[in-house]
Amino acid sequence: MAIFDFSEKDAFIKIKGKNFSINNLNFFLDLLIKIDSNNSKSIKIIGDFNSRLLLETFIYTKDNKKIDEALNLFQSISKIIKESKVVFTSEINGLVQGPAMEIALSCNFIKAKKDTLLKLDHANYGIMPFFGTTQRLTRLIGYQNTLKAFLIDKKITYEQGLELDLYNHAVDNYTKINEKVFFWDHDFTNTFIFYNSKIHSAYKNKKPEYNAILSTIFESSVCQYDAGLSIEKRWLKWLITNELFSSTKNI
Repeated sequence: MAIFDFSEKDAFIKIKGKNFSINNLNFFLDLLIKIDSNNSKSIKIIGDFNSRLLLETFIYTKDNKKIDEALNLFQSISKIIKESKVVFTSEINGLVQGPAMEIALSCNFIKAKKDTLLKLDHANYGIMPFFGTTQRLTRLIGYQNTLKAFLIDKKITYEQGLELDLYNHAVDNYTKINEKVFFWDHDFTNTFIFYNSKIHSAYKNKKPEYNAILSTIFESSVCQYDAGLSIEKRWLKWLITNELFSSTKNI
């Protein structure tokens, strides 16, 4: 199980281990709250970013309250990073996937080494990201690039990340997010018509996770950031409660 080694002296959180559960994510949230209440000015998040989320603790429950609590937990982690007075910088390398990837992409700044590969193959498992990543990427790299990354490529290479200005050293990601404005114009409409037709043609609407990701990006592109997080959470709950994902327990 993943653990979080916090060094106040050296100002870092080191992720150790691959498997993330509801319990240790609750611990991570408590750690972030503690750090936020201290006088830390900046924190690096380093370590193992090749991770997976153990879903069996809540994925098969019919208890709406437990599902809501889990989804709120996931988004609370990225929300506290966004709202904290502490500046968080993730330093990623190698294969980056799962909840550790989403934590990394929640940070104010993201630094990456040349061997970095972001794996965005959630749709292969009939699900979508849990921590608000769809919403953030839409604003950080644009809706066209986000659609392509999640629905077609299912990854972002190091070179693509550089080209898209995803790996940054100067401008806070949340400054970019807050300044991003989309418009319902000809290109916007045609982009979604294209991807909707492409997905329908390929899967005959038998892959609801693709429609969930497409709809989340479409709806959140033209609304305020926090409202976009609510949209993402609503589609996640729909996939979970209707059992529209594969039987794979770990993603």
